[in-house]
Amino acid sequence: MAIYRVQVVTGNACSSGIFDSISLTLVGTEGESPKTILETQSPSFCQSLKTEFKIASERNLGEIILLRLQREDVREDKQDSLYCDFVVVTSAEEVTYRFPCYQWIEHPWPIELREGTAKTPSMDHLPRLQQHRKEELKQRQQIFRWKEFAPGVPCCLDVNSCEELETDVKFSCIKAATFKKNAEREAVELKLRGFSDRQESWENLEDIKKVFWFNKTEMAEHVTEYWKRDEFFGYQFLHGLNPIIIQLCTQIPNNFPVTQTMVAGLLGDSTTLQEELNKQRIFLVDYKILEGLSAGLNNGRLQHIAAPLCLLHLSSEGHLMPLAIQLSQSSTSPIFLPSDPEWDWILAKTWVRNSDFHIHQGLTHLLRTHLLAEVFTMATLRQLPMCHPLYKLLIPHIRFTLHINTLARTRLIPKGGVFDEATGTGFEGLVQLLQKGMASIMYSSLCLPEDIKARGMSSLPNYHYRDDGLKIWAAIESFVSNMVDLYYKADDSVQKDYELQSWIYEIFQKGFLALTSSGIPSSFSTVEEVKKFITMVIYTCSAQHTAVNAGQFDFGAWMPNFPSAMRKPPPKTKGQASLKSYKETIPEINTTANIISVLWLLSAPTGDRIPLGKYPDRHFTEKAPLELITTFQAHLHKISNEIKERNKSLVKKEPLTKQDPSLLVAYKYLDPAEMENSVSI
Repeated sequence: MAIYRVQVVTGNACSSGIFDSISLTLVGTEGESPKTILETQSPSFCQSLKTEFKIASERNLGEIILLRLQREDVREDKQDSLYCDFVVVTSAEEVTYRFPCYQWIEHPWPIELREGTAKTPSMDHLPRLQQHRKEELKQRQQIFRWKEFAPGVPCCLDVNSCEELETDVKFSCIKAATFKKNAEREAVELKLRGFSDRQESWENLEDIKKVFWFNKTEMAEHVTEYWKRDEFFGYQFLHGLNPIIIQLCTQIPNNFPVTQTMVAGLLGDSTTLQEELNKQRIFLVDYKILEGLSAGLNNGRLQHIAAPLCLLHLSSEGHLMPLAIQLSQSSTSPIFLPSDPEWDWILAKTWVRNSDFHIHQGLTHLLRTHLLAEVFTMATLRQLPMCHPLYKLLIPHIRFTLHINTLARTRLIPKGGVFDEATGTGFEGLVQLLQKGMASIMYSSLCLPEDIKARGMSSLPNYHYRDDGLKIWAAIESFVSNMVDLYYKADDSVQKDYELQSWIYEIFQKGFLALTSSGIPSSFSTVEEVKKFITMVIYTCSAQHTAVNAGQFDFGAWMPNFPSAMRKPPPKTKGQASLKSYKETIPEINTTANIISVLWLLSAPTGDRIPLGKYPDRHFTEKAPLELITTFQAHLHKISNEIKERNKSLVKKEPLTKQDPSLLVAYKYLDPAEMENSVSI
């Protein structure tokens, strides 16, 4: 007779407690134990509980390789479920086996768990374990199915509502309740204040504060005060919501005929435009991808979209200053200058900010973080079993992604959703933009060091998105590299890992639509290729998403700084703009209110946040990977402290010498302590 001690550890998830019985069967190399009902007091298992049991077997089972948990006597009207963290089994010889679970047990069919040692397929020599890998993936592939959202756009999970999601990928009850409360509170506030139904223009720009003042942030107030300033306009290309679109300009584009005469007074007396180009002090933002997009309808009225070019100059004081703006890709369009009448120049800058809204929301945020993160999530769930080291490495970085993206597809971006009715592109224009973005996406642009170099942005001073991001990229890269080295000793071990190869092939096919022009690999040949790609995945799902999402309310609450739509076409002549025509161009009251409501909801704390590098679910059980996690956490903590120290100098109340007060703000969006592990909001 062999006696095994079993400890079942339940999670702290809300409503994790059941009255039904749970059975457990041990599977060893020498046989199976009898199915044993785990007897406890009612309810059988409560949340955050460690419960001890004994399992008897007529013979020694050898090495314990699997255990089987099953819910017995499930009532038809069941309202309860058990969330199991892990199970620990100790043999009579005092050998301990740990079985990670981290899932809900709510169905009558059994769940088989593997002992927690991470293994690639080639590390499994037992036929029973090889079979288990295939059975697990077959089951997951039946649950998580692909569908097409729109032609030319990454595929997504095949569900029509959040109710169809598996419980294991849904928001936790804390996050769901907080998210719902935030959404309902915002809707009630807007309704009570009478903003939701008013389709007229703003009578006074100052009244826009009334929409967001009850949720105001320090940065939102800062934007409200300085939004007209050229210094702040330039600042946002480096530290705002879309810091990846600006690039070094070495030659003035032919379709943007800015001349020395136009900008002479803006560069200083001792230099010329050509000299500043040679010194790499001229920068360009080009919104050509917006050209030809279909415009949407807001309140039944057709909106307008521009595809501007904006030239900027790094001044001797260190400010990135706008030099010239052209509101189309045609060289016959007027070029607006800082010397133009006040409202001409403000309107031109606002058109650029509107174009930035479309690129940010459609490409920088939606496509390059949310949609790609869902592809990474789906491929991980469908192609990597729980015992695979890369599943264990990636699972914290795909938490809640399927839920938030399903919410977006059903409420935010579909026909009749907020983006269809309150942005200049509408649904059709958004799909066209996604298709254009997908056709031109490059693997190198998703890898921060390569992207910074390609855009010529390596030496620009005080580019905090770059500086903080490169530190985090290096920390993730080091962590991933060391982890991968534990399990892949040579290139042939990568080539022989058929699960890994299926994972990257599915990403290539379903996410990047088999576009070889993207540079995305369809297979891995070397260990270094794996390291680079996994680093990109984790950075995209954590740091990159936070950088372009967390500040949405900060920069967009003051609507003229980030307008979602424009009601009049871009001006074709100068000298026609006024405050009155400006208010008739930017979004009306209800559109403003609806967009600000969404920006606040997407930026507000939603509860149950797990910061980058924190892994409360211990999917890894071996000493070596656990030590690497500790090292990674220490590295991130050091970066966080460095960012906090830097920010102290940026928020001094008194103006610094030769520094405009409008720029004395902290850049906190890439502080590892403040960012989430995954795309979950």
